[in-house]
Amino acid sequence: MKLSESDIEKAGLLHDIGKVFQRANRIKKSHAAIGEEILHPYISQERREILHAVAYHHQADLEKVELPADDISYIIYEADNLAAASDRRLSIEYEAKGEEKGVRFVPTVPLHNVFNVFSSETQGSFTAYPLRGIGEKAAMPYPINIADIQAPSAVYQNMARELIQTFTGRSPEIMTVNELLQTMAATMIYIPSSTNTAEVPDVSLYDHQKLTAAFAACLWHVFNERGIGDYKSYCFGNKVKSMRKAPVYLMVSGDMSGIQKFIYTIPSKGALKSLRGRSLYLDVLLEHIIDELLDACQVSRSCLLYSGGGHFYALLPNTRRTISILNQAQSNLNEWFLRHYGNRLYLALAYESCSATDFSKDGNGAGSVFHKVSQKLGKAKLCRYTTEQLQQMFNPHSRYNHLPDASRECAICHMSSTHLRPYGADDEGDEACDVCNGLFRLGQKALKKNIFYISTVSSPDAVPLPGLEREFYLEVIDESELTQREIPRRLYIKNELTLGQQVATTLWVGDYTILDDNGNPVEFAQIAKESGGSHDAKGIERIGILRADVDNLGAAFIAGLPAAYDTLSRKAALSRLLSVFFKRYINDVLKGTVAPGETEFTLFANEKKETRTVHVIYSGGDDMFLAGTWDDIIETAIDLRHAFARFTNDKLTFSAGIGFFNPSFPISQMAQRTGELEDYAKDNPGKNSVTLFGQVVEYGRQCENHRTARYTWDDFEQKVCKEKLRFLESHLSFPGENNTVKIEAGKGVLYRLLSLLRRADEKGRINVARFAYVLARMEPQKQDTRRQPCYQQIRVQLYDWYQSDKDRQELITAIELLIYHMRDKERTMKL
Repeated sequence: MKLSESDIEKAGLLHDIGKVFQRANRIKKSHAAIGEEILHPYISQERREILHAVAYHHQADLEKVELPADDISYIIYEADNLAAASDRRLSIEYEAKGEEKGVRFVPTVPLHNVFNVFSSETQGSFTAYPLRGIGEKAAMPYPINIADIQAPSAVYQNMARELIQTFTGRSPEIMTVNELLQTMAATMIYIPSSTNTAEVPDVSLYDHQKLTAAFAACLWHVFNERGIGDYKSYCFGNKVKSMRKAPVYLMVSGDMSGIQKFIYTIPSKGALKSLRGRSLYLDVLLEHIIDELLDACQVSRSCLLYSGGGHFYALLPNTRRTISILNQAQSNLNEWFLRHYGNRLYLALAYESCSATDFSKDGNGAGSVFHKVSQKLGKAKLCRYTTEQLQQMFNPHSRYNHLPDASRECAICHMSSTHLRPYGADDEGDEACDVCNGLFRLGQKALKKNIFYISTVSSPDAVPLPGLEREFYLEVIDESELTQREIPRRLYIKNELTLGQQVATTLWVGDYTILDDNGNPVEFAQIAKESGGSHDAKGIERIGILRADVDNLGAAFIAGLPAAYDTLSRKAALSRLLSVFFKRYINDVLKGTVAPGETEFTLFANEKKETRTVHVIYSGGDDMFLAGTWDDIIETAIDLRHAFARFTNDKLTFSAGIGFFNPSFPISQMAQRTGELEDYAKDNPGKNSVTLFGQVVEYGRQCENHRTARYTWDDFEQKVCKEKLRFLESHLSFPGENNTVKIEAGKGVLYRLLSLLRRADEKGRINVARFAYVLARMEPQKQDTRRQPCYQQIRVQLYDWYQSDKDRQELITAIELLIYHMRDKERTMKL
C-alpha cells in the first residue's frame, strides 16, 4: 500500500516514542526497539513502514536490515538527523551500552530551560523544568534551579500509561496528524529529547519529533515532485551531501497588519464583550488562515514552527506547487480583506528557499534564515496590493467602494450597509452591521462556550472567515451543539487539549475575566468602583489600562542564540515558550499563582485583596493589553514582570505603558494614549521600563497636563513604591486612622507638597524655602513627644529627596499614587 503524506508525518512524530517507555522502566535496550514493540498493536500491516521508521531510524539499525530503497525509514532517518541539527549517530548507536563506550545517558535528566543558552551577553540562573504534561490542570510550571530537580521514573510511568490508554481508545493509525500532535503535546513538551550528559538537553521530545515530522514531510513532497523513489541514496547513501545543500525547503513567514486598530475601534458601552470578541476573532482568523495554507500545501501543523500575535513561521517543501499556492494565497486573502474590512486588515506573506545546511553549524545558522525571510516580509508590507487591486481601490465604482446604502453606515466599522441592527443588546444605542454584531456575540458566547466551529454554512450568529477558494463562517458553540451541526471544516478548542477528527488544535487564550453574579464580564464603570478592593474602600474611580510588549524581540529572536546553539529546534522552542507565557501563564498570574519564591505585589501596605479586578483584553505572542482598577493594574504589571523574568532567566524584558482613565472615555482613545506611554517607556535607554500617568483624562472635561513618570521596573518597584510610598504610608496619618505616632496629614498637605515638587525647577531657591515652610507647618506640638521622632524623619527625608531630580520625581509619583488611594469614590478630581 502506498503511504500518504500524513503517514510520513506520523512516522516522524512517533519515531522516538520509545524514549518515554525506556526511561519509565529503565529498559536496557534501544528506544527504537521499544517504540516498535509499543506501537505494533496499533499499526496495521498495510502501514508497517511506520513501524520500520520507528525501529530503523538509526544508522546501525539501517545497516543491519534489508529494506527497499523506497522505504520511508530512510526519510525519517535523515529528518531525525536534520532536526537534531548535529550528527549524533555514535551516541545513538551505542545507546543501550552508552556508558561502556564513554557516552553517559542519565534518564533522570530534566528538560533544561532553553533560555540557559540564550543571549550570552546577559547572565542568568541555570534552570530546568519539572517533568509533567502540558495538559495538566495545575498551574503552569516555572523553571527552577537545575540542582534542585530531576525527572523521576514514576512520572515517566504515568505518561507511558496515558499514552497506552490514548492509543487503545484511538490508535495513532486512525488519528489525524493534528490529533497525534495534540497527544504528543499533552505528554512530551517537558520531556528532554536527549539525556546524553555530553549534550545540552534543552530541546523537548515534542519539539524534536514535531520538527522531524516537518523535515520528513518536506523531503517526501520534494521527492514526489522530482519523481525520486530511491530514498536510500538521497537520505542514507552517496547523494546525502548534495541533498543537504539543495534548496529543498521554504521558510515561510506571515504577518497580519491592522490588529490594534481593528480591536479598539468600538464604543465604550459593552466594551469588554466587544474587545473580547474582536481579539478572539483575530486569534481564530490567523490560525484558520494558517490551516488553510497548510491544507493546500498538503502538510499539517507539524510544519508550523510558531504562531501568535498576528505572526507565524512555517517550514514548507520547496516545490512548484507550494510556491504557486503561496503566491496566489496572498492575493486571494487580501482580496477578501478588502471586500470585508477595506484596508484595515492586511496579511503579508514571504518565503525564503533554504537548504538543510543553512540551518546547521556548517551553514550560517537558523537565525540567518529567519533574518532573510524577515527582510522579505518587510518589503511585502510596503507593496501590499496587486496592480489590479490598487486600480479597484481608487475606482469609486469598484467592488471595494460599492455602497449598499450610502445613508446607512455601521457605527462601529463605518462601512456602508443595508443591514443594520442595534449594537449588542442595546435596543436604543448605536446601530451596527452584521459582522460587528457577530463579533460582539462572539465575545459574549466565548465566556461560557469553548468550541470555535468553522463551516461553509452561514447563520445569523456567524462571522465570516476567508478561504483560498471559498468563504467560511465562524461560530462559538458547546459540545452539545456539535451533534446538531454539519461536519465542520475544522474546530478549535479553547484552553483544553481535546482529540477529534475535525479538531485542528487547542487555541490557548489569555482570557482571565472578572464576572458578575450573572456570569457577565464586569464592565468598566463597575470596575472603576472596585479600586481599593471593594465598593466601600477609598480610591478614585479610574480604569487602569496596561499595554506592554517584549523589548527587542525581533533582534533577540534572530541573534539571541549563540552560533553553537542556533538550531531550528531551539528557535521553535523559544517561539512556543513565549507564546505560552502570554497565553497561559498570564491567566495563572492573575489568579494569584506567582513564580516560586515570589509573593504577590501589593501597592499599599494596608491593602490586601483576594482577587485581581483585571480583564485580559488581548494577550498575544509577545504583547498584552489589560484593563482593570487602576491599582490592580499596577500590581498586576509588577507581578507579570517578575514572572517573565523568572520564565526567561532574566534574559528578556518587556516595557509597558499604564494609563488611568474615566470609565466613559472612548476605549480607542484609552488604547492610543496608553500606546503612546508604552512607546515612551521603550525610548528609555535600556528599555525594561514602565511609563505611567502622562495626561490623566476625564471624558468631556479639561485636564491638567503634568510630567510623565518613566522608570525602569526596578526603580519603580524599589524606589517609588517600596521606598517613598512606604515611607509616606508609615509616617503620615490620614483622617480616620487615629494613630498617635505618625504625623497627621490631609489631602491638602499632599497637594501643596505635590505642587511645590512639580515646580521645583521654576524659581530656584524660592521653591526650596516654600517646601521647607510646608514641612515646618507639619511639625506637631512640642509636648507631643510621641510624634516628634516621626516628624524629624519626615523633615529630613523629604527635604533630602527634594534636592535630587531623580528622588524628587519618584516622590511626585509616590504622592500621586497616595492621593489616588485616598480619594472618595463619589467625588471626582482633576490631576
